[in-house]
Amino acid sequence: MQHINWDNLRYVLMVANKGSVAAAARELEVNRTTVLRRIDKFQQNLNCRIFDRGQAGYVLTPEAEKMITAAREVENTLFNMQRQIAGHELKLEGEIRVTTTDSFMLSLLGPHLASFRKKYPHIVVDLLVTNNILDLNRRDADVAIRPTGQPEANLVGRRLCDIKFGVYATPELIADMGQAIFKERWIGYADSLAATPIGAWFDATIEGPNIGMRCDSFVALRVAAEAGIGLALLPCFLGDHSALLERLEVPVDELTTGLWILTHPDLARSARVNAFVEHITEALASS
Repeated sequence: MQHINWDNLRYVLMVANKGSVAAAARELEVNRTTVLRRIDKFQQNLNCRIFDRGQAGYVLTPEAEKMITAAREVENTLFNMQRQIAGHELKLEGEIRVTTTDSFMLSLLGPHLASFRKKYPHIVVDLLVTNNILDLNRRDADVAIRPTGQPEANLVGRRLCDIKFGVYATPELIADMGQAIFKERWIGYADSLAATPIGAWFDATIEGPNIGMRCDSFVALRVAAEAGIGLALLPCFLGDHSALLERLEVPVDELTTGLWILTHPDLARSARVNAFVEHITEALASS
């Protein structure tokens, strides 16, 4: 009987979960060739085909479905066990994995992470800066600081503040604009940002021919706007602090969302997770 290579299985499960090799590669932070090579080795080891490739992406073959279902159950059991063990950590030391976006790191979190380090010198923060939503159930991260209108029901946390949005452009671009603002040049959203409610509003409001560039990061979007490439819909905490941009009087109050700090209930009892959540909550409340 052939033994299952659990490391290769991790790649197979990610493709099965994401539906494509490209999405799995982004999530695993490797290239497509690595994912394909791992899948090929897994199939050779078991002497069976795992995926059928169709127009909808990679789909599990009937032969592989039962095996992958069982593997997912084992994987979920391991994740549950890891969270429960970590949740009983009582020492204010060790590592904590925190995920947030580049825009929050640039504009808000730096000083508060520094003060946390000073207060808890034996806790090491592994900071994962990404606009992708990492899975706290799988312990991709222990704590997430991210915008959302409604957090997942299986997570616990606090709403730290409101995030308001505004339309920004350089003074030179504003001077050259006409009255039909939505017909002007715009910078749109790509990839992870395009899949957000903000991205959906943008696509429904701004016509394709008026979009001269797209970005997958609010920080990149601001840089592009500062260069005069077009108008940009930005979080006010990012746009208002730019010396090169001005905010236009465009009503977008319906886009206001919340900034949340979230963790899994199993980890909420961990001393270092609880210390981090309390510190960041208090720091942002007083800033």
